Amino acid sequence: MATYGRGTTPSGPPAGSVYKSVSQNPSESVNEERLTKKSVQVTQMYADDPKSKKKSEALHYYYQETLADLQYRSQIKVIEQVAGEEVDMTPKPIPNEAYVEQFIKFNLQFLNQMTHFTTMMSRTASRSRTRSSMRGGIGSGNKQSIDDLMNGIMNETINFDPYSIKETHAETHEANPYTKSFLKITLRKSDFFELQSQPQTTVAKGSPEGDEVERDNRTYEYLTVGKGKIRRRSDNDAQTDCVLVTSRAVNTILLTQETVGSYVSNFEMYDTLNNLTKPTFSVGTAASDSQSQLDVEDGENVEDEETVAQNTNMENQVGRLLKSPEFRNAIMYMGRTLSSNTNESGMRRFRNFELPDRFCQDAEYAYSMQLLFRLVPEPSKDERKAVSDIDFCRTNGDILAVGYGLYSFSSQRVPASGSVFVWSIKNPGEPERAYYYDVPVTAISFSPFLPCLLAIGLYDGAVEVRDVSSLQDMPIAISQRSTSPGCSPVVAIRWIKQVAEEDEDADIDPFLSLSQDGSVTRFRIIKSPFLLGFNQMTLERVEGHPEGIYVAPSSRIPCESNRHPQGLSITTHPLHKDIYYVLTDEGCIHKCSINYQHQYLEVLRCHDGGVTVMEFSPWSPKIFLTCGNDWCVRIWIDGITRPLLELQDEMTPVHWAKWSPTHSTIVVSVNRETANIWDIRRNLLRPMAKHKMDSSFNTVARFSHCGRSLVIGNERGNTLFNALNDMPFSPHFQYDELEKAIYKAIGNDHELIMELKSIGFFGYPNKSAVF
Repeated sequence: MATYGRGTTPSGPPAGSVYKSVSQNPSESVNEERLTKKSVQVTQMYADDPKSKKKSEALHYYYQETLADLQYRSQIKVIEQVAGEEVDMTPKPIPNEAYVEQFIKFNLQFLNQMTHFTTMMSRTASRSRTRSSMRGGIGSGNKQSIDDLMNGIMNETINFDPYSIKETHAETHEANPYTKSFLKITLRKSDFFELQSQPQTTVAKGSPEGDEVERDNRTYEYLTVGKGKIRRRSDNDAQTDCVLVTSRAVNTILLTQETVGSYVSNFEMYDTLNNLTKPTFSVGTAASDSQSQLDVEDGENVEDEETVAQNTNMENQVGRLLKSPEFRNAIMYMGRTLSSNTNESGMRRFRNFELPDRFCQDAEYAYSMQLLFRLVPEPSKDERKAVSDIDFCRTNGDILAVGYGLYSFSSQRVPASGSVFVWSIKNPGEPERAYYYDVPVTAISFSPFLPCLLAIGLYDGAVEVRDVSSLQDMPIAISQRSTSPGCSPVVAIRWIKQVAEEDEDADIDPFLSLSQDGSVTRFRIIKSPFLLGFNQMTLERVEGHPEGIYVAPSSRIPCESNRHPQGLSITTHPLHKDIYYVLTDEGCIHKCSINYQHQYLEVLRCHDGGVTVMEFSPWSPKIFLTCGNDWCVRIWIDGITRPLLELQDEMTPVHWAKWSPTHSTIVVSVNRETANIWDIRRNLLRPMAKHKMDSSFNTVARFSHCGRSLVIGNERGNTLFNALNDMPFSPHFQYDELEKAIYKAIGNDHELIMELKSIGFFGYPNKSAVF
């Protein structure tokens, strides 16, 4: 609060400010006139009293000095340079006259007290210093000493009285009450109070219990239907001051839990199966009833007796029954129940019912694998179909789609048909959905944006989309030769996120399809039974020496017969949804964008041979690994054209490799015979463990959503679920462990360390993970 008096005039301009002399402000002149009037009034009031002449002169001098200070301050203006402009920073005068009058009133009271104090001191000097003289000080009844009076006057605080009631209420600020942004509600189970209970009992007549029951029945009849119901009644009303309510916990219904077991013996199931194959009178009657009901639901008219007799044949009834969606669902639920008896331990391990204890003293890092169960398709007659692709549903980790057909395109014998089975972990014995094709299946992919959609690529270049949640066997949309004229096998499918537009908000996200001839086709699902597709990219062979590893040109093949490389896989960028990578048999990775057709952004040679898999780390959008036919698994970082790490142990092509979802430094690779577990934090020369799965060669693999199970398919058509046991405990700071392991691995290469340090932080924000 500013005070008018001595010492208020600034001694010099502050730093960064400029003082300018201007004319007097009109509002300040008005305040000075009011001060002058007040001083004149006070001077006239004290002029009648001769004793107060000195006091009035001092007060008049005080007002004159205050007016001089105000006039001096009104001629000063403070201007500060802010962003190249002059801003007026002159302090504004106090417009309210109440503070001025209150301050004048306080000064008058202070001068009056000082006058009485000087008078008291002069009287005290002439009198004797006795107790009676001390009692007659400033006012009657004052028992304070001189020191107390001096301390009280010097330490007196300034308490201004309110100038007016209206202004006090206007200036009072009421604080807003603090409100919480959330409300915590605790629901507790209340006790059960039994008000009335009259259970139904059955006892022997003539016994003491029977006599008690008969007596109770007579009393109940007397009170309900007999003379006891005619009783005097009176209606009374009562009014309470408060409304009585009950809490939500009291209003909840008490839930009782019971364990109910159902058992079906093997004999009953055997008799039921025999009754389905052997026609009996009861089964035939039931079948005719079900047939008549189906005829009524289908809207068919009742035909002659010969047609009805023909429809009651047992073979037709069983065929129609197997085609019924309700019967298929009943079989599916029954299969889940029976399968849980033999695969209960594997299901419990896959669902992580028992997690390893971090405080276990006997923990060993053995990197072992345990077979939980295997998915075996129905046996074929003359051909054996390999597992060509595996994919988990994005929202339900219990649902797995497996494609059966052709994996190695250099195979001498191509199967004549293919199929796609949708399995559920609840029933490893039988698939939930089955789709059959006349050509082998080569690629499948679940949509991450609409999880019920499954895209399927075939050996003849056709692509179709199915809804696995529907019981109908018809696909949603299929490709046509007019929009996708290619006939090469589809080797990979990857869904992409569409760009939000005003007219296409309700459309389904498109997906990319990579063919063996190096062409990339973009398909979109529209309101039509056919997919809308157009050519997105056609790869060309790389000329010269691209960035990456150096591969000496072959002297035996001076010129390739096909100018287009063979596509092997496709990968999308984890952050930039418009960027995708195409892997070819030349060992190169082509970085492309959906916004640029027929042109790629960058080419990187990663292997001396085909590149089968490219996978980004879940803890870094810049670090990725590649595996290929040159027996190596290499780890790269975006921005450096040299590999950071190189993992090699066996002289065999690596079919599949991926980062572990639970450990940032563990990489799992799969070749034809074994599955290798690498830990770059511990050893770079050899894997921590090797596991041979089956006698048949391995094809593809996938991690479960939790990362503690590995699913591997082979050429025999079996899909093996393996549990990763005795693994190291997950570190608390996954990114820090990954960064530390990489810097430790390249510690001898100073140039590579300098390049890696120039990149800086290469993880996700807040060091989080993106799967």
